[in-house]
Amino acid sequence: MCRMIAAAGRFDARALIAALRSMARNSNPAHDHELRSEGRSLIHDCGWGVAYALESGLVRLRSALPCFEDDALDAVARVHSDFMILHARRAKDRSTISDVNSHPFTVRYRDEDWAFCHNGEVRDPSELSHDEALVPEGTTDSERLFLHVLTRIDLGDDATSLAGILGNIGDFTSLNCFLLRSRSLLAYARREPSSSRPRYYALWRGRGPGLDLVSSEIVDGLDAEWEEVPDGSAIRLAP
Repeated sequence: MCRMIAAAGRFDARALIAALRSMARNSNPAHDHELRSEGRSLIHDCGWGVAYALESGLVRLRSALPCFEDDALDAVARVHSDFMILHARRAKDRSTISDVNSHPFTVRYRDEDWAFCHNGEVRDPSELSHDEALVPEGTTDSERLFLHVLTRIDLGDDATSLAGILGNIGDFTSLNCFLLRSRSLLAYARREPSSSRPRYYALWRGRGPGLDLVSSEIVDGLDAEWEEVPDGSAIRLAP
């Protein structure tokens, strides 16, 4: 599946890049999920992407190259933003590796810029539908999940709404995702109840002085205390 990090507040983008690359290589020392024994054979090398918020709107960078081999990702180290999401993809079908299938996905809808990334699979595409005005760029279930969410989300109570929308999806491995707009960053955690890999599909929240993080794994190099995000919950990251 995929690895991802969301950050709000005072963060060093260089540390986020290092954490993403470590997770993508499956070499992160601070987490003991049950796939760790597979070591470097389980790498997330199917593309990367970053989205962050500026006063002028959301900015996205993405690539089909592995994040640990692509120097273009280093440009993000110079970014100053209060909100950022990063994603390293591991595709089940390697024929889908392309820029347009790399997360985060972005779109302008209802007079706002949105960005979204996801870890997991929606097995039954018939559960997903979206406004005809929203046209997917790529071929992934994750992008369609994004458009499904945007079609239904209540802007007045987006966290509760996100949890309700995703709580109605029935056939999936994981629905872990981040949803970013100009001054709002949400994280949602949900894994298949019968999953044989519950820790692999967990999300972890790290909080420190002026810093709020959610990550696929507990990561080193960030001044934060970590706890698991309760399954089935949507949380707002606050700078």
